[in-house]
Formats: sequence, structure tokens, C-alpha cells
Amino acid sequence: MLIFLTSYLVLLAALFIFQRSLQYHPSDEIRKLADYSLNNFEEKILPTPDNKEIFAWYKPATKKRKLVIYFHGNAGNLGDRARKFAVLAQEGYGVLAISYRGYSRSLGKPTELGLMNDGEAAINFALAQNYKLNDLIFFGESLGSGVAVQMAARHTPYAVVLESPFSSIVSVAQKIYWYVPVSLLLTDKFESIKFAPKITAPVLIIHGTADKVVSYAEGEKLYQAIITAPKKLITVKDAGHLEFSEEFIVAEMAKFLQN
Repeated sequence: MLIFLTSYLVLLAALFIFQRSLQYHPSDEIRKLADYSLNNFEEKILPTPDNKEIFAWYKPATKKRKLVIYFHGNAGNLGDRARKFAVLAQEGYGVLAISYRGYSRSLGKPTELGLMNDGEAAINFALAQNYKLNDLIFFGESLGSGVAVQMAARHTPYAVVLESPFSSIVSVAQKIYWYVPVSLLLTDKFESIKFAPKITAPVLIIHGTADKVVSYAEGEKLYQAIITAPKKLITVKDAGHLEFSEEFIVAEMAKFLQN
């Protein structure tokens, strides 16, 4: 019994100490824009409110279109989302996609507070380019949904689009690490469900029923927590985590934004 208890305590300590390396998975280097055929985009360095600098890709919106501020998921880098940015740009949307601190070309280490400062940096940059809040669409992919939700609770953009979102990281992680007290160990909780009731901008959620990373029930729970804003939940039967074509997402955005 003593050996079991000691081993369990060592496991808890290891999970606590290394939790951020389990939560954030930056990988590989972002190549040149031309390598992704994003020839109309620009590289930018954005200052954050806490005096860091983060890397971003930017393309201005065409006339009468909105600027999509894109908050990516927990793995990879901006290059992994290049096709989505290209499709958005083809439809006339502007794109501002940030690389979180600790991810490719951005210094620092990722934390929840840090990512929120990165989100504020993106909004500040957009406003400095003479966009109004009503010109902005906050797009959050998986982990990025946690950033988009908190940004939308603080500000009022034109709309919010959430791809495979969660109610909180605690809820997601507890299903994986069912044998440990996740809520006590986890530092970066991303409790979107607490911020969702504060959102007043229209919210579009896209989630697959076969998502094994962030369950469909998580998306439903977040959807129910949005109580004052216009909202729509698109259920994609048998789709896994982020298994939606770029064309499908942009088409659903267009239909939602017309309403």
C-alpha cells in the first residue's frame, strides 16, 4: 500500500511539474510565406501588453469583408493552417493569424495568461490598422477557442467562430486523466464556460460527433452556456477532431454571417 501511495504521489508531482509540456505542443519552424503560396500575406511582429513580441501573418480584408483574427490549436504552427488562411483570403476576408508565445518565431513560454496577452496584441494590432471591433471575427480552433471566447467576453467583435471547442480544459483533461484530481493540479484551466455567458456577439460552433480529442458533448455544453448572444451549433456527423474541409467552414461562416 505504501509503495502504491508513493508511486501515485510521484505521478501527481510529475503531472503538475510537466503539465504545460503536455498541454502545449509547438513543433517545426514556420517557413517563408511563398512556400505556402500565401503571396498576398505579410509577416508581422506584434508587441504584447506584457512586453513580449509574437509573430503573425497578416492580409488585409478586401472591401466590405471582415478581418478574421485566428487563434490556432495547441499543436504545430501557422503553416499547418495555411490552406485555411488561403481559402479565407480567396473569399475576401482579411486574416491575422498569430503564433502564440513559445511557438514558432515567437519567444517566451505558453501559459493561459500569456495566450490572452497574445490575443490582446492581435486585437490591438487590428485596431491600429483602422479596423473597428465590428470589423473583426474571432476564430478559435480547439485550444484557440479558449482564447477566442475570453477575447469575445472582453470585447464585442462582429462574430465568433469556434471549431471543436471545449467548455474547459479541466473537463477535457479529467476524461483522459480520470485517476487524478485534474482541477487541483491544472494551472491553465481555460474555463470557457465561465466566459461564454458574457459574450454578446453572434457565435457559430462547428463540432464533430466522433471527436475523440474534445468530445462533441464539450461543444454542446459550451453552446448551452451562451445565453445572450445569437448562436448556431453545426453538428457534423461522424467527424473527428478538426475534420472539416476549409471550404465547408468558410461556406458555413458565410451562411451564418448573412443571418
